[in-house]
This record gives sequence, C-alpha cells and structure tokens, in this order.
Amino acid sequence: MEGDSQMCRNCKRSVASAHLALHEAHCLLFLVLCPECKEAVPQEKMDEHCRGGHQQVGCAMCQQSLPKHSLEVHEATECQERPVECKFCELAVRLSKVELHEHHCGRRTKLCPGCGQLFMLHVLAKHRDVCRGEQARLQEGERIPAPESNICCDYCNQMIPGNKYFDHLSPTAPALQGASLTSPAFPDRL
Repeated sequence: MEGDSQMCRNCKRSVASAHLALHEAHCLLFLVLCPECKEAVPQEKMDEHCRGGHQQVGCAMCQQSLPKHSLEVHEATECQERPVECKFCELAVRLSKVELHEHHCGRRTKLCPGCGQLFMLHVLAKHRDVCRGEQARLQEGERIPAPESNICCDYCNQMIPGNKYFDHLSPTAPALQGASLTSPAFPDRL
C-alpha cells in the first residue's frame, strides 16, 4: 500500500514501509539523534550542532529566548508578534493585534461593483456571492424581488414597506398637496 508507513528506529521519522529497510540502513550509518533536541543529525556534524544549534538566541519580533535550532520554526509558526496579512486591507499586522485590527478594518465600507450599494467589508464577500447570483438570474430574465425595507412617509410619519410606498403616496399625497409642512396637519413641525 502507498499510505502504509512505519517509524524509523533511529531517527523516529515516518517512512514508507517499502523503503524502511533501506532508510534504516542509511540512517544508522550516517545519522545520530541529538540527545538534547532529538533531531537527526549527521554524525560528523554532531559536535557543531551541539555547539551552535543549542545556543540560546532571541526572537527579533517578541524577544523570547530559545535554542537557535528552534528559531526558524518559532518565527514562522509560533511567534505571536510575527506579521500576518489583514484579510481586508492586506496590511501586515502583528498576529497578536490582527483580531482587533480586522474587527475595525472590516467595518469600513465599500461599494459593491455589482449593485452599487455600500457594504461593510466584513460582509461584502458574502454579499458578492449573492449579488453575482442575482446578476446571473437577471441576465436570464428572471425577476428578483427587491429587499424589504421601510420608508418613513413625509406626510403621515408612518413607516411604510418600500414596495408599497408609492401606492401609499397616491391616495395620501393629493389630499395633503395644499397643506404646507407648517400647517396644523403637521403640528410637530411648527
């Protein structure tokens, strides 16, 4: 089987079962495990590894002290001060601050290129998927209902569903056309 693997008794790495005998023969001849870090190191470089690899160094981003051999992994995957990219503005932000940054950055608004409406960045990607689907349906000739919204009527101060607003205005507006906004019909605007 291709996925079948076993652990080398010397370096403790997972090796395909078909290659285990050859790997272990090579490994036992040339590699030894460092007693301190358990890393497989060529025999002739063990002294150099112990002198230089276990030297304590400081992380340039968080100032944490750690063995030299661990620095690369720490800086790439563990350090909380390593730079990561904001998913909204692509700015490099420290990992420890990215959540707060994205919370504020995602509240900025941007126009949807599909429908021209303003959306906060943290919902724009989800909206674009919906908007693209609606644009495709429109191109196929399918009618899409407008989103429900309420509009405050200037004449009666009631909230009217957006799709009923013009129907509401036609009987109301002519009756009030002669009334000014400072008349008794609008006592709150005097």
